[in-house]
Amino acid sequence: MTLPEFLNPTTAQVAELRQMFKEKLEKDAAKVPVGGFHEHDMRWVFEGDGWLTKFLENNDLNMKDSLKQLWETMEWRKASGINEIREDNIRMEYIHDGLMYPRGRDVDGKTVFIFKSKLYVRGTRNLDDLKKCFLYWIERIIREANDDLVTIVFDLTDAGLSNVDMDYTKYIINTFKNYYPCSLNYILIYDLPWILNATFQIIKKLLPAKAVDRLRNISNKNIREYIDDDNMPRSWGGKDDYVFEFIPERRRSMELPLMQNGMQNGILSKKVHFANLSPPESPMLEKANSSFPESSEGEMLRIKPQNTITFSKTGNELVGTVEITNVDTKDVSYKVKTTAPDKFRVRPSTGFLPPSASVTINVMLQHGQQIHTINREKFLVMCIGLTDENATSPQELTELWKNISAKDASVELHRLKCALPVNFDESGLESMFGSTVGKMSATGTDQYGAMGGGMYDRSGGMMNMSGEKLSILQQTITHLRDTTYRLEMQVKRNHRFQWITCVLFILLAIAIVYILKIEIKSNASEMCSSSERHH
Repeated sequence: MTLPEFLNPTTAQVAELRQMFKEKLEKDAAKVPVGGFHEHDMRWVFEGDGWLTKFLENNDLNMKDSLKQLWETMEWRKASGINEIREDNIRMEYIHDGLMYPRGRDVDGKTVFIFKSKLYVRGTRNLDDLKKCFLYWIERIIREANDDLVTIVFDLTDAGLSNVDMDYTKYIINTFKNYYPCSLNYILIYDLPWILNATFQIIKKLLPAKAVDRLRNISNKNIREYIDDDNMPRSWGGKDDYVFEFIPERRRSMELPLMQNGMQNGILSKKVHFANLSPPESPMLEKANSSFPESSEGEMLRIKPQNTITFSKTGNELVGTVEITNVDTKDVSYKVKTTAPDKFRVRPSTGFLPPSASVTINVMLQHGQQIHTINREKFLVMCIGLTDENATSPQELTELWKNISAKDASVELHRLKCALPVNFDESGLESMFGSTVGKMSATGTDQYGAMGGGMYDRSGGMMNMSGEKLSILQQTITHLRDTTYRLEMQVKRNHRFQWITCVLFILLAIAIVYILKIEIKSNASEMCSSSERHH
C-alpha cells in the first residue's frame, strides 16, 4: 500500500481549495448567512495561505473534506459571533478568577494555555458564559501568536470529581477538532489523580487519532520534556513565580496567518521571532524565548541531513539517520532530544566527538506508534565544547548534560523535522505498526476506531457515528457520572464518619479521665475519714 505525502500542501493545492471555496460561495449564495461571512474570515481565505493550509493538513490533502470543514467553520464563526467576542461582552469575573490563561512557551516555542481544574466546580458557573470566555482566550492567543500552534495544559493538581465537567470538556475538544484544525502542539494532562483515570480514558476516546497522538499524561518527573524550567510555574517545580493578573488586550489589525514553515502568502519569512508576534502588554510575552532555532549550520557541528530526517523501511523497522561531524578544533559533546521520547528510540543519544570525527545517529520508530503522524515530530541536537577538565565517559557525560540547559549561551542547537519519503511503501510493517496504521476498507478508506462524536478516516473526513455506538457512549458517560458521584458522596460520608469517630473518642477519653479523677478523690476522702476514726 502506498501512502500519499501527508501534511505538506503545495501552493497549487492551497490555490485549488481557495478556488473551490469561491465557486461554492457563488453557487450557494442563498445558503450564506445573512450579511455574508465576516470580513476578517474572508481575508484569511482569500489573502493568505496559512489558514487554508491547516484545513488541508487536517484532512490529508482531501479537497472535498477540506472544503466541507472550511465552510462549516465559516458558518460557525458567523453564527457564534466569534469576531465580535470582546472584553466588554463576556463575564470578566470568570476571566479574573484565573481558571484559564496563557503563560509562557513550551520547548517548541508555542504558547502554553493553562486550565486550573481545581478552580472550577461543576455547576457553579454558567456554562454558556464559560464557553465564551474559552473562545475569547483562544481567539486572543491566535491574534497574539499569529495563528501559531498552542499547547494546552490541564493542571489537575488537587482536583477531584467535582472539578470535572464532561459537558464543558467535550465542548473544548469538539471546538478544536471541528473549527481549529491543526492548532494543537500538545495536550498535556498534568498530575492526574487516580480517581480521574476513567474520565481521562473517556476524554481520550473523544479525540480524533491525530489529537490522541499529541496527548501526554505528565507529572513533575517528565514535564521538562515539554516545558523548560524558566517557563514552568513554581507549583510544577519550575522557576516562574508568576501569579495570574489579567491584562487587557490591545487589539491591532490581524496579520495573515503564518504557515508552519514560516510562509506567508507564498513568501518565506527570513526569520520569525516569537516576541515580535505579541504586543508588549501581552502576559504571554514573558518567558517566551525558549524556541528551538531553525539554523542547521553551527560553529561546532555539521549536520546531515540539514533540516529533515527522512525515515525509510529497514526490515520491520522504520529508521532515520543523522550524521553529525565535529568541525571545531576541540572536543565536543552532543545530546539528542525529541518532542516525542515515547515514540522514538535514539542510538546513541549522547556522546563526544574529537575534532573532525563523525557519528551516525539512528532514530527508530517504536513498535505500535502511528506512522502517518511522524512528520509532526521534531528533534533537537544540542552540542557543547569540552575542556580538559571534562571527562568523556558515558556516565560523566550524562551527569554533565543534567546540569546544562538548552538556553545556555555555550550550547549550540540544531533543529530537525521528520518526514516520510514520497510514495512510501508501507507493506510489511502492518504486523508491527498495523494497530495504528489502519486497514483499508472496500471503498479504499482507512478506518480508525470510534472517537466519541465521530470517526476520522484517512482523508480526514468526519463520518457520523452510528446511533447505536453513540448511545452506548452516552450511556457509558452517564454511568461514569453516576458512579463518580456515588464515590464522591461515599468519600464525604467517610470523612464525616471519621470526624464523628474522632470527636466521640475524645469525649470518651475526657469522660474516662473525669471518672478516674472523681474515683481517685473519693478513695482519698475515704482514706482520710478512716484515719481520723482510728485516731
